[in-house]
Amino acid sequence: MVEKIIILNLGTTSFKFKLFDFNTGEEPVASGVVERIGAVESGWSFTVGDVRKNGTAVCDDHEAAFALTLELLKTAGVVVSLNELDGIGFKTVHGGSLRGAVAVDDYVLATLEEYAAFAPAHNPMYVKLMRRLREKFPRLRQVACFETSFHADIPPERTVYGVPFDWMEKYGIRRYGFHGSSHSYIAAKMRELAPETRKIISLHLGGSSSICAIVDGKSVAVSMGATPQSGLFQNNRVGDFDVFCLPRLIEAYGSIDVVLEELSTQSGFLGLSGVNNDLRDVITAAGKGNKQAALAINAFADNCIGYIGMFSAYMQGVDALVFTGGIGQNCKSLREKICMHLAYLGIKLDLDKNYGKISRDDSLIQVWVLETNEELMVASQTRKVLKAIQ
Repeated sequence: MVEKIIILNLGTTSFKFKLFDFNTGEEPVASGVVERIGAVESGWSFTVGDVRKNGTAVCDDHEAAFALTLELLKTAGVVVSLNELDGIGFKTVHGGSLRGAVAVDDYVLATLEEYAAFAPAHNPMYVKLMRRLREKFPRLRQVACFETSFHADIPPERTVYGVPFDWMEKYGIRRYGFHGSSHSYIAAKMRELAPETRKIISLHLGGSSSICAIVDGKSVAVSMGATPQSGLFQNNRVGDFDVFCLPRLIEAYGSIDVVLEELSTQSGFLGLSGVNNDLRDVITAAGKGNKQAALAINAFADNCIGYIGMFSAYMQGVDALVFTGGIGQNCKSLREKICMHLAYLGIKLDLDKNYGKISRDDSLIQVWVLETNEELMVASQTRKVLKAIQ
């Protein structure tokens, strides 16, 4: 039996987990996060049932955060020993041609390393933790669930760039798309909530954002391309960018590495607004008359509107828009800005609603706000792989 699975989601300085026990259903039995990994002191929060605890610890790296997580689970009596876990599922970002969920082995690790340049903020830390856990706990099975998987059926004409064709085979230069766990969850949830909506645009808006066109439960287009840096601009990442600006910037900064660092950590809401990378603070600044902040908000909304228009054309219509992610769920003003611009399509919002179906009954296109559940999708995929290799 494969029932108890821990799902790990690694950030540059964060470590999130959810523990599932499918004997008790699909709700996680415990969850938590460790933040500011590598700092003098790391903050953590841990939730079991209705009980939430917070504290601090010293976590130099993600391995230390994993050890802290195990200690918290043991102290809470959720896990007595590591042997109780049937496996670990990783919300892995980029594996090139590797798709779906696969058991972690030497080939998978080598492929993650090969594509580290495509996801430098993600792949290296996943490889490091996977290797360390294999060394320390060789009997603990690991599964990599790739964020690109949901987009595997996108038509080929939407996956290529206008570059020499052999770059695709030699170097893996093509559009992949990401946030697959989130967009696939939205597709499944909408089949349950509104099965009549065949053509859906899923807007995963948060610290990292992407938009996906879904027809009959399958991805047919996505805003992100070869790397998670592309598409919509994000909290501190550039999004789409003209590569022929690079020579000028390299001349100014003296190094391609410095320029890439600026584009990946000092851009997006942070760079454009001049405030910081949190949209809430950018909105507050705009409300006080900060013109750069207002421009950043308007530009982000415009990005979203542009992709919605493009994807509506691809699908030859749209039945529903679904907002999810931290910004998508919580930023009512941004949702309204986007939907007001699309009023010509017959969108009419019920301004008193903030969750579930938020469009009026006479709206020609349904609009929804849903909480995504990426970890559940990863856990389900992980469970299938572990059952197959028992």
